[in-house]
Amino acid sequence: MGRLTPLALVASAGELDRLASSQPSLLVTFTGPKCIICKRLAPMLETVVREAGDALASAKVDAEALPEVSERFEIRSLPTTLLFRNGVLADRLTGFATAGALRSWLEKNGVNPAA
Repeated sequence: MGRLTPLALVASAGELDRLASSQPSLLVTFTGPKCIICKRLAPMLETVVREAGDALASAKVDAEALPEVSERFEIRSLPTTLLFRNGVLADRLTGFATAGALRSWLEKNGVNPAA
């Protein structure tokens, strides 16, 4: 599959499943239109995803528009960022994180964002 636009909006559960299974490492952030912290997190995510290049794909889910997906992954607060490795949910991060904290979290999970 070709390179995703950073933080491309996922339109359905099926699309998320296809993305997760087709990317070695996929970062998925659950956001909401009224979530101020989500808006502050977005530039941090974009920076880390851009630095990672082909090592990391990314997408976002509007938790309000896709409540069945939010329920499936037990999203209780926004933002919540999920990391999929080879189609399997590897880890989750809830709340705001700096770019440095995101890099450390990814490295802990075997993704080298500076590759």
